[in-house]
Amino acid sequence: MPRILRMLLRRDLPNKGISWSRQHINRKIRDEEFPPPDGKTGDQPTSPNWWWESTIDKYLLSRAAALRKSKRTGALPANELPRD
Repeated sequence: MPRILRMLLRRDLPNKGISWSRQHINRKIRDEEFPPPDGKTGDQPTSPNWWWESTIDKYLLSRAAALRKSKRTGALPANELPRD
């Protein structure tokens, strides 16, 4: 069965549970705490960014795993702390 590739814009992220502002997403990308965009919708610098849905799903799964690990061990290393 073929897998459907779906592009997500920032406005689609709340459907995945990510309701951060554009500035907060950019800060998290800069701090390497959120995946960088997979592309832009156009050639202009102001064109919206987009992510493959699979990229966001992998991020959410890794974040959930880090939270489960923190509950088991009671603490997270500084680079794995979930920041919102």
